[in-house]
Amino acid sequence: MNRSIISLTPPYSFDRLLRRLETHPDTQIRVNKEKNSLERVFRIGLRPVLVHMQFVGSLEEPALRYETQANLSTTDQQLLEKMIRRTFSADLDLSVIYEQMREEKELAILTERFRGLRLMLDADLFQCMVKTIIGQQINLTFAANLTERLVTLAGEPVENQNGEGIIAFPTPDAVARLTVEDLRSLQFSQRKAEYMIDFARAIVNETVDLERLWTMKDEEIITCLTSLRGIGRWTVECLLMFGMGRLDLLPAADIGLRNGIVLLYGMESKPNENDIRKLGEKWAPWRSIYCLYVWEAVGAIKRKEVFEL
Repeated sequence: MNRSIISLTPPYSFDRLLRRLETHPDTQIRVNKEKNSLERVFRIGLRPVLVHMQFVGSLEEPALRYETQANLSTTDQQLLEKMIRRTFSADLDLSVIYEQMREEKELAILTERFRGLRLMLDADLFQCMVKTIIGQQINLTFAANLTERLVTLAGEPVENQNGEGIIAFPTPDAVARLTVEDLRSLQFSQRKAEYMIDFARAIVNETVDLERLWTMKDEEIITCLTSLRGIGRWTVECLLMFGMGRLDLLPAADIGLRNGIVLLYGMESKPNENDIRKLGEKWAPWRSIYCLYVWEAVGAIKRKEVFEL
């Protein structure tokens, strides 16, 4: 068994992270709200490793304890900790972002209501891209259902110490072996099935090198990946934000973002993409975090939290 504690940069709200999962279901994560804990699978190379994580600190003195039953080498242990730190945005300093957000009265309240909220990333880039393709132009609940069906079909079961299993997200090889008919039988649309399989095969045949993306700038990645069928700017922006943790993304075509901006700024009609990009100019260089807080305002209302603007 491998155990360790990771210090987190304050403020850090594990509660807000768990609340966000209520409106953004992720079948790859098993949550225990009473114990402030969750389980999810990370891949060390191709090996799926189930990790149990528990928040053991406070908002201002946060820490995350994690453990796994897997027998890991020192190198793999270090890699796993790096992945966990990235996934949970452990090193992000929100204080400088809050200082800038408070310059707008419409957004200042969000820094109080959602204090300590930060991005939780997907476990790897392939998982993030496939989930984003699945989520194109459908609601969150149906997207989660389709993702679960894909994982059940092509994923790899991993058990915890109590014999409870989580199915690891499929590898590119596993998805590349699927046929469109396999996915159509699970209620995937023809095009969505084609896009997912095409993307997986592009990785397997090395047309796309996901590791190389980490060395590239945002616009370079957008140009590279939008050359693939079925992958547009919004899809890559989501990958940059929720897969790579890039901090200055503004997915202006996102419906939820548009709804949140209307709500916060008291607009009578929805802004178009150009309006949002113009508004977001003053959010740089933290536009991803601004978007997260705008989305969370919409999510809080959906969860019927007591929330006044």
